[in-house]
Amino acid sequence: MSQKKSRIGIIGMGLIGTSIGMRLAKRPNRTFEIVGADSNRGHARTAKKLGAIDKDVGSLEELAENTGLIILAVPVLAVRDIFQEITPYLVPGAVLADTCSTKKDVLDWASELLPGEIHFVGTHPMAGKESSGPEAADVDLFVDATWAITPSPRADEEAVRIIMGMIESMGAHAVHIDPAEHDQYAAAVSHVPLLASVAMFRVVRDSPGWEDVSLLSGPGFRDLTRLASGDPRMSTDIMETNKEAVLHWLRRYRKELETIETAIELGGEPVKGLFESTRLDRDAWLLNPHTERKIDGPDLPSSRDAMGQMLVGGNYERLKEVLAGKIPGTDGKESDQELPPADMEKLREQLKKLEETKRDR
Repeated sequence: MSQKKSRIGIIGMGLIGTSIGMRLAKRPNRTFEIVGADSNRGHARTAKKLGAIDKDVGSLEELAENTGLIILAVPVLAVRDIFQEITPYLVPGAVLADTCSTKKDVLDWASELLPGEIHFVGTHPMAGKESSGPEAADVDLFVDATWAITPSPRADEEAVRIIMGMIESMGAHAVHIDPAEHDQYAAAVSHVPLLASVAMFRVVRDSPGWEDVSLLSGPGFRDLTRLASGDPRMSTDIMETNKEAVLHWLRRYRKELETIETAIELGGEPVKGLFESTRLDRDAWLLNPHTERKIDGPDLPSSRDAMGQMLVGGNYERLKEVLAGKIPGTDGKESDQELPPADMEKLREQLKKLEETKRDR
């Protein structure tokens, strides 16, 4: 078997693979060759014309020959077959990495199929576009993006350093994370937003007045439904390999929609509280998305608390304390400060519903 040399291989010359190649190719004074392969040879040829790779090859055997670092930028369900096909041709000590949107299955396949002398490092750049294919590639696609990294147990420190260096060269921020945790969190911030985009477009598109409604669609509707234009195969693979996490967050999303619906039905302060608390939380996150920050200032009620306050006004906070046994002498018994029975029963029912929703989150 030939010894590995300064050669980087990219499998999958779509948006992600071509963008990685473009960034690598622009490294000053680079001494490594970049080779690319894609099941669609047209994609590989386009990537070469864009300067993302120095050479396009027609087989995984040719790509793996003398290649020390191989990046798989393919739909997740293609990874297992690629592992099986490429294994006989890998240089001992080679480093493999993927860029797939789910990680646990990929790490399991790597453990099952790759030889012990191969160092696999799972990764996932949290960046992309609704457009796919090499034509959509962007040399700055990953600048300031979060890039998850999930090394396999067999990946040595040098392999991890190599991948960390590649991520840094992309202009991204590396975040080490457990594969199962990654899949849970990615479902929340990436996969369910994709489904929300699909659902919103389908709801409006399937309405009888679509032709007239579409005339009023502006940036808000286009932005919200942007992800629905993504690669269907990649989206399908994500749902197949992260089903439980996606369903978990979908259920939470549905409960939040019910909370919002209740706020709108009540009107007034519940709606205002919903928007105010969400705006402050989001603005705080945007100030530094990589670190949780606490905003100084008065605490605003959550949307649930705002709804409770609207039911019986200032009695809401007191009832929460009564039910929690925080007011001496109350703990379920009558006192000279007891609420009117009708208000008490009404608020008990509403608070129970709101707290059940909160526990499910």
